[in-house]
Amino acid sequence: MHASMRKSASLNVVQRAAPRQASMRSAPARPTPSSRAATVQVRAFFGKAKPDNEAILGEVSAQFDRWNAALQTKDPKQVAALFAKDGVLLPTVSNRVRTSPGEIEEYFSNFLQLQPNGKIDDSNVRLLAEDTAINSGVYTFDLVKDGKPAKVQARYSFTYKRLDDGQWYIVDQHSSGMPEVVADNDLEEVAMQFDRWKASLQTGDPAKDYFVNFLHLKPFGKIDESNVRMLASDLAINSGVYTFKLTKDGDVSTVQARYSFTYRKVDGEWFIIDHHSSAMPESQEKKIAEVSKQFDRWNAALQTGDPKKVAALYAPGGVLLPTVSNQVRTTPEEIEDYFSTFLTLKPNGKIDDANVRLLDEETAINSGVYTFALVVDGEPTKVQARYSFTYKKFNKECLIVDHHSSGMPEKVEQAVQKAEAAKKETVAAK
Repeated sequence: MHASMRKSASLNVVQRAAPRQASMRSAPARPTPSSRAATVQVRAFFGKAKPDNEAILGEVSAQFDRWNAALQTKDPKQVAALFAKDGVLLPTVSNRVRTSPGEIEEYFSNFLQLQPNGKIDDSNVRLLAEDTAINSGVYTFDLVKDGKPAKVQARYSFTYKRLDDGQWYIVDQHSSGMPEVVADNDLEEVAMQFDRWKASLQTGDPAKDYFVNFLHLKPFGKIDESNVRMLASDLAINSGVYTFKLTKDGDVSTVQARYSFTYRKVDGEWFIIDHHSSAMPESQEKKIAEVSKQFDRWNAALQTGDPKKVAALYAPGGVLLPTVSNQVRTTPEEIEDYFSTFLTLKPNGKIDDANVRLLDEETAINSGVYTFALVVDGEPTKVQARYSFTYKKFNKECLIVDHHSSGMPEKVEQAVQKAEAAKKETVAAK
């Protein structure tokens, strides 16, 4: 195994042994394929056309119905039983690549709580060998979230292998949200196809229209986690996680994504026949969590009692529309002046209701309701207000570009007026 294959990557190379006996897996009975409105394309990728291809492709198409019927049982063991022993699952809403029956079962134990019921919207079925096939396209799920029905559309790739018991099993399932008997050296050769593909990216020469735009970002990729499997002597799949360095408007960023490459060897050369790439589904949740933490950062600055530290959290050109002042603060000095008064009330805030939205890669908004514990004339009091924080990243630091606070102004105004009066008395005394 070349060292380059293991650089910055967890590589699981699996050589497929002889097919399992039927006794190793108790598969649910296959249901009659349901009728569905879907775009279906079927074609063979091996040898000459054979009379029984249509029947085999029909069997492959029916595997989705079999899988969906297993979902309806709400039994994760029955769903996991449809995967081959060395099957791999790259699920829609988890970054973790599942590579064992136990991990696959664990994923579906959570997913089945949503009562999923799927249908195919667009299907592309291909026969890669007499006992190997792939079905990729788009499906939609009816789910129940928080007691309410919902629909979610996603892209899918199922790669199937027919084993000794005559049943088709899933050797690879890759699902992603909508965005816009072989020698080791053969396995190694398949793993190295990523480097070949990456090298072509560096040429800047697009092979297809998609890459015209993608290559403008000067992508440079590396494998983080790889799972290589030989499906036949001239057929292989590599799925896992990769990371790209991209350059946009002169700024360099890093993006992690999941991938599945299915390869076919033709005249001694490997070619990609299916490539599925999807964003890490949990990355958006992490970004939302990062935005949510900005309130805690701002509130911690309030606890210092230093108006300069609070004002430093606002971007150059940041705007503050405070709760009880008509003056719109548009400079760091004006913002600092406001907090020099407000901090005399020893404010300590907490969020009552938050609504975080990502507007783009660098901009987000958090709006809702917060409550402040204040000290007025030595007496503790609580004041509730509405808020909107708009954040933007500057050199990887999240700063406030707009802060609007409103609501219940008469109570807050009285507290601030007393604080301003006390401040004036202190100045006069000096």
